[in-house]
Amino acid sequence: MKTKLKVGLIGLLLFMFILVNERDKLGRITLIVPKETSASPSVYFCPENYCEDHLVDLIKNADESVHCAFYDLDLDRVIDGLKEGKDVKLVMDKDNTEKVEGLNFVENEHAEGLMHNKFCIIDNKVILTGSFNPTERGNFYNNNNLIIIHSKYLTENYEAEFEELWDKKFASGEKVKYPIIHLNGKKIENYFCPEDSCSEHVINALNEAKENIYFMTFSFTSNDIGDALITKHEEGVDIKGIFEKRGISEWSEYQRLEEKGIDVKLDNNKYTMHHKVFIIDNKIVITGSFNPTKSANEENDENVLIIHDEDIAREYLKEFERIWNFEDRLDTEQKKADSIVISEVYYDCSGKDEEEEFVELYNPTDEEINLDYYFLSDNKTDDRLLGVLGPITTIVIDPKFSLNNKHGLVILKKCFEQIDFVSWESLWDIEAKNGQSMQRKSFENVNSENEWFVGEPTPGNI
Repeated sequence: MKTKLKVGLIGLLLFMFILVNERDKLGRITLIVPKETSASPSVYFCPENYCEDHLVDLIKNADESVHCAFYDLDLDRVIDGLKEGKDVKLVMDKDNTEKVEGLNFVENEHAEGLMHNKFCIIDNKVILTGSFNPTERGNFYNNNNLIIIHSKYLTENYEAEFEELWDKKFASGEKVKYPIIHLNGKKIENYFCPEDSCSEHVINALNEAKENIYFMTFSFTSNDIGDALITKHEEGVDIKGIFEKRGISEWSEYQRLEEKGIDVKLDNNKYTMHHKVFIIDNKIVITGSFNPTKSANEENDENVLIIHDEDIAREYLKEFERIWNFEDRLDTEQKKADSIVISEVYYDCSGKDEEEEFVELYNPTDEEINLDYYFLSDNKTDDRLLGVLGPITTIVIDPKFSLNNKHGLVILKKCFEQIDFVSWESLWDIEAKNGQSMQRKSFENVNSENEWFVGEPTPGNI
C-alpha cells in the first residue's frame, strides 16, 4: 500500500512539474496552466503566402485524421485532399455545402447563427485557424491570415469543440478545457463563442494595453469593444484601425471611433480585407474567426486565440503596416525586371478583336513560375491566370476583358503587387496600326515606354 501511495505521489509531482500556476493580482492561484514545448507556430498571410498550399500539405500528409470546421469551402485541391484522407470529418455552415456533397460532413441546419469557424485538427497533434476560408476568393483575392500550431493542449480544446459541432450542438457547449496554456514559454489563450464569452476576453486583453493597439477588422459593430478602445485612447494609448469598407453601416464602430479622434481608415483592397486581428503593445495578437460583433459573441460558432508572443506579433504588424499603406493605384515608375514581363500586346486586330487579340507573357528567368497568383488587369477587370510558366518561355493569353483600341492599358500583378504594365495611345504615345502589335525590345526594365516598338504580331515567339 505504501509503495502504491509513493508511486501515486511521484506521479502527481511529475504532473505538477509540467504545470504553471496562473495567479490574480493578489497572488492567489486561479488556474492550473499546462506547459509544453513543440515546433514554433507558423503564420501565413493570404494571398501572398499561398495559404491553400499549406492547408493542402497538412491534409495530404495526415496519417490518422483530419477534422475541419469551415464556414465556406470551394477550393478543388482542398476538397480532393479531403476525399483522399483518412478519418475525414467536416462541419460546414448550412449556406455553403454545395461543393462538399461527396464528403463526410454535417451542417448547422437548424441553427440561427453562423457556423463561422475556419479551423482544422490534424492527427490530434496540430491545429490551424485564422480568418482564412478555403475558397477562391479567400485564397487568391482577400486579405486573410492562417496560423498553424503544434500543441497537445490546444488540439484537445479544438477537438472537444469539433465533437460538439459534429454532434450538432451549435452555439452551445462546454467551456474550453484549457483557456490558457504555455507553449515554448509563451502564453496562449483559447476561447470558443458563445460559450466562453469571447468579447469579454478580447476586452480584457485590450484593457491591458500600455502603448499601442492596432487592428484589422472585416466587421466591427461591438459597442463594448469600441468602448474599450475609446477608453484606452483617452488614456494615451496609440490606436490605429483598418475597417473593411464593405462592413461599414449605421451599426459600424468606424464613425464613432473616428469622431473620438482614433486614427481609423478604410482598406484599399477592391475585394475584401477579411482579417479579425488586434495587435497589442507589439507583443500580443488576437486572431481567429471572431469578428468584434454582438452576433459573433452570442449567436455564431467562433474561435479565438490570444497569443502572447513578440515574434508572432511582429509578423502581424508587418501585415498591418502593408495593408495600412497599400494603395491600389498604377505605379508608373520604371524598375528593373526580375520576374515575368508583358512581352507583346495585340489590340487592333486585322480581323475580329474578340477572336484575335492577345497578351503575351515571357519568363526570362531560369525557374518555373506558378501563375496561379498572377493577374492581368485593365484596372477594372482582373483575370486570374492558371498553370506554370517554364523558364525562358512565353504564354499567349486571351484576356477576359477587351483590349481597347484607344486609351489602352494592361497591368500584370502578382497578388496585390504590380509587376509590369503597358499603355498605348494614352499614358504612352505608342500606337499600333491595324494588324500590328506592340512588342518588347528587351527585358531589362518594366513600366517603361522605351522598351517597346511596333511590328507584325509574333505570338509565342521572342
